[in-house]
Amino acid sequence: MTALAATGCGGASDAPPAKPHGKTPNAWTYGYAAKDLNSSGVNIAAVSADDAWAIAVQPVTGQIDNQTMTLLRYDGTSFRPQKPPPGIETSKGGSYRLEASSPDDVWLFQSRMETGLYIAHWDGTRWKQVAAPDGITGVSDVAVLGPDDTWVANGTDSIRHWDGARWTVMSLPAPVEFLAGKPGGDVWASGRTEDAEDRLAYGGPVVLHRDGKTWKREHLPAVVPPAGLSASLGVSPMALYAPAPDDVWAISRLAGEDDNGDAVYLKPFALHWDGTRWSKASPDDCGPCGVPAGDTVLTATGMHGDNGDGDTVLFSPRHRPAHGTPRKIGRPPYTAGHSGKVTATDRKQKLRLREITSIPGTSEVWGIGSITLEGHGDANFSRAVILRYAAGAAK
Repeated sequence: MTALAATGCGGASDAPPAKPHGKTPNAWTYGYAAKDLNSSGVNIAAVSADDAWAIAVQPVTGQIDNQTMTLLRYDGTSFRPQKPPPGIETSKGGSYRLEASSPDDVWLFQSRMETGLYIAHWDGTRWKQVAAPDGITGVSDVAVLGPDDTWVANGTDSIRHWDGARWTVMSLPAPVEFLAGKPGGDVWASGRTEDAEDRLAYGGPVVLHRDGKTWKREHLPAVVPPAGLSASLGVSPMALYAPAPDDVWAISRLAGEDDNGDAVYLKPFALHWDGTRWSKASPDDCGPCGVPAGDTVLTATGMHGDNGDGDTVLFSPRHRPAHGTPRKIGRPPYTAGHSGKVTATDRKQKLRLREITSIPGTSEVWGIGSITLEGHGDANFSRAVILRYAAGAAK
C-alpha cells in the first residue's frame, strides 16, 4: 500500500517520514502528517475511498484554553486545508465532531461552552450553517443516518433529532452519551445511570433502542462487581457498535476505588444483542469494536474495517483476521523532530490515536491522532497525523 502525500496545515508538503521502526510488515502508513510540530488530529469522517474530511487543532500562543482549528479534505490524492464553514470560531477552542452519511451529507459540530453549539452542513457543494437546537452547548455523540435523519446526544436524558428541516427534542428514559445506527434502520443509544444501580454505587449500564416510534430502555444482564469492591464501582458509559439489527455490541469497563481509596480500572466487558436477547460476551469476540488502553472506552461506531471476509481491526490497535489470532498493528515510521532529522531522542516518540474509521467500499481503516514526544524539554513535539492500514492485506 502506498502512503498518501503528506501536507502540512499550511499546505506545504512534509519531508518523507523516516524508515519504519523495526520489521513489522503489518504496520500503519501515513496518509497525512502535519508540518506543525504543535498540532494534533481530533476527528475524521470518510464517505468513500476518495472523499474524507478531518480536523486538526493547534494551540493559540499565549492562550492556554484556545486552539486553532484546521479543516482538511481528502480528494483521492492528499489531505488539503479547506476554507472553514461560515460562522465557525476557528480560534476559540471547544471540541469538534465530524460525521457523514454520503459525500453530500457531512455535518460538523463545534461545542463551545461560552457561545453555544455551532453546526454546519456540507451538501456536496458548500457549507451552510445550521441553527443549533435549543438547550445544549455541546454534543457527546452524533449519528448521521441521512440528510433528514440525524441524531444528537449530549449526555442527558434528552436527545435531538434533525428531520431535514427542524430539530425535535425527545425525552429519554435514561441519560445517554453514545449513538449507533444504520440508514433506514433502528437507532441505539447508550450511557450509564446517574445514581447507584444494583451493586454499582457509581452508576450502571444503559442501552436504549428506538424501533422507529419510541425509545425504550433495554433489559441488560446484571453487571456484578468483584468481591470487596461492590460499594465503590461504576461503569464507564457503554460504547456502541451496531453493524446489523441482530448484531449490536455495547462495551464498557468497571471503574472506581478500592478499599484504600486508590483508583481501579478493571478489564473491559461486553454485552451483545442477537436480535432476540442481550447476553454477556467478551470484548475480544467483538472484533470490530475494540477498546483503547486507559480508563475510557471510545465510541465504537465505525471503528472497524471489513474486507468482505470478516477481517476486522481492533482499537488496541490489533488486526484480527477472520480466521486466526489477533496481531499487533505496527507503528508507523518515526517522524523528524525540531532538528529536521530523527535523533535518538526523537525515537522515543509515541503514537496516540483518537479515532479509527472504516473506509466504505475498501478493506482499509484510517486512524487520526498525533505522534508525540513528551518529557524531553525543548525536543518535545506533537504532530497531527492520519494513518492508513489495509485490514485485508495482511494474512
